[in-house]
Parts: sequence; structure tokens; C-alpha cells
Amino acid sequence: MGLSVVNVFQVLPVGLLCSVCLFGNAQAATLREALEQAWAAQAEPLTARQAQYSAQLVASQAWTPQPPTIGLSNSTDQLNDDLGHREWEVELAAPIWLPGQRAKAVAVAEAQRTAFNGNSSLQRLQLAGQLRESWWALRLAEVDLATARRQLAAAQQLAEEVERRVAAGELAALDGNQASIGVQRAKRQQSLATLAWQRADQGFALLARGAAVPDQDEVLTAPVALEQHPLLNSLQARSHSAQARLEQASSASDTAPELALTYSSERDEQGAAYRDRVKLGISIPFGTESRNQARISAANADWIEAQSRRQLERERIATELAGAELELRQSREQRTLASAELALVTQRSAWIDKGFRLGQFDLLAQLRSQQEQLDAEAQVQRAEHGLGRAISRFNQAAGVLP
Repeated sequence: MGLSVVNVFQVLPVGLLCSVCLFGNAQAATLREALEQAWAAQAEPLTARQAQYSAQLVASQAWTPQPPTIGLSNSTDQLNDDLGHREWEVELAAPIWLPGQRAKAVAVAEAQRTAFNGNSSLQRLQLAGQLRESWWALRLAEVDLATARRQLAAAQQLAEEVERRVAAGELAALDGNQASIGVQRAKRQQSLATLAWQRADQGFALLARGAAVPDQDEVLTAPVALEQHPLLNSLQARSHSAQARLEQASSASDTAPELALTYSSERDEQGAAYRDRVKLGISIPFGTESRNQARISAANADWIEAQSRRQLERERIATELAGAELELRQSREQRTLASAELALVTQRSAWIDKGFRLGQFDLLAQLRSQQEQLDAEAQVQRAEHGLGRAISRFNQAAGVLP
């Protein structure tokens, strides 16, 4: 599926591209800072795992597969006839690499470390995606809360005016009751909006490990080449790791032979001179394909799974990018429509407000007009945030970190 990055940027007006680059405060928090703080919480286990793979690589590059061993033994006939037989023996043994064994071990260790690094990059991107969604959920909850507060303030102001006009005999007591109902409804909506905001705030704080809430929108970033997406890179590294393990397990034997050097000194009877001997030996293990079949099958299954999933994920990422591009287009359109609607609603609201004060419109018309004005203002703010969220989602789909 072909995607046009140029088209993605064309769907955004110049004003938006400028606005996402301008910061209200040079010291304002950014999503990148929140990601760094959240990722730092995972630094210790990641560092420990990185040390493990580094140690495995160092071990694979050693001169011997396993550390050399030394053995000391003594034989005597003291517990039998005690004729003076004595023997001392010292053996130094060291496993040795078969041709190609060391290179395969190094290849496996390097591939496993690369796969770990690729998986770490993928986990970082996934954490960024969670932060992005949580951050925008919080910002939209802030819009709803601010709207609820403005609605309550407007309802209270209207109720005060209606109460004054009821006392003056200009409006009926029923209008005063209706205005009071509007205040109670606005209080209830503010309570619900406050609860939703608190939950969103707590969710982001937990995910970001207490980092400050970012107040800068993300900049739309050109996506990297599809093959360089962190998810595809991670799967490719897993495939290479499985291939290296498959080649190692397919060897005739994965157990190294052992070379031993033995020095012994002995005498047969009391008073006899000690005789020294040196012995050199080698032990070669026999390996069969059936012995390694379980490892071969496991490595082969991992390789097939990584290859198959990589193709599926490649198609999914391309589809997700196309969906993110469509969301950008629709978000721009929604912002334009919301702005146009607000202009019309503001004009209409001003007419009704003036007519209400002159007695040309009743209280219900004023209440409806007031609600429409607040809703239209909220929709503009939500449309602005929706466009910012669409940018974040496109960056996430493209595999771009904040």
C-alpha cells in the first residue's frame, strides 16, 4: 500500500504547522521529557539484562568454550599391605573449540544482544504510544471540565439576572425556578467532569511516573522508511537470532572436545625411586542430529514465526499509516467546520441575548442559546485538540518517538 508523506503534510494548514512549533513557555514540559522520566523507571532491569547479553558475548569470544579445570589425585597402599606404593597425579584439562564452533557461538551471542536492543526500542515506542493516548485523554478532559465551569458560571449569572427581573415583576416565578434548575444541572455536569479529569490525571501521572503534564503539542514528523520501523526492526533481529541458533544447533555436535595434560609421579615400594610420566589425551563427544532435534525445531519455529509476523506487521503498519493520514484530513476539516459554526452561533447568541433583555425572547430561548454558545466553543477546543492528537497518532504509527 503506497503512502504519500507529502500528502500528509498538505492536509495541514500553514497556521497549524506554525502553531505546533511555537511554545508558550520556553520551560514548558514536553512529551519527550515525560517519556524520558517514564522510561527511566525501567532503566535498572534493562541495564541488568543488557549486562547479561554483553557477558554472553564476552564468554563466546573466549579461547575455550568452558574454563579449564585442574585435578589432583593420590593413590597409596597404606590401608592394605603398606608396601610403600605411592602415586601422585595432576591433570590439567581444557575444552577446545571445534572448527566453526566459536564463530557460531559469537554469532548467536551478537544476534541475541541485537534482538534485545531491538525489543527495547520497540518497548520504548509502545510506552510512547500509551503516553500519547493518556496525555490527549487528559487534555480533552480538561476541555470538558473548563466547559462545565463556564457553563456553571453562565447559569449562575443568568439565574441572578432572572431573580432580579422576577422581583421586579418582569418575569414569572416559573422562570426563576427554571433558571435555578439550570444551575443545579450545571453543578452536576461540573462534578462529573471533575471526576473524569481526576481519573485521567491520575492515569497519566501513573504512566509518566509523576512527570509534569506536557503543554506543547507535537510537531508532525516525516515518517522513517517503513523497513526502519522499530517493530519491523525488532522482528528482523528476532529472525536473525533464530537463524543463528538454528545454525548452531544444526552442527554435528555442540559439545566441545576436551584436551587433557596429565603429570604423574609414582613408586612401587618403599625406598624405590619415583618415576615421572606425562600423558596427553583428548576426548571427543559424539553428537547426533536427533540429540539436537529439540533445539533445531525450537529455533526453526522461532524463525518461521518472526518471518511470518514481520510480513503481517508490515501490512498492518502501512494500513495504520493510511488511517492516521485520513484522521489528519478529517481533523482539519472538523476544526474548520467547528470554527465556522462558532462564528454563526456567536452571532445568533448575541441577537437572542439582546432580545431577551428587551423582552422579545423567553427564558427557554435564552437558555438554549447559552448552551449552544458553550457547546460551540467547546467543539472548537476539542477540534483543536483532536488535530493535535491526530498528529501524535500519525507520529506513533510512523514509529517516531516524541
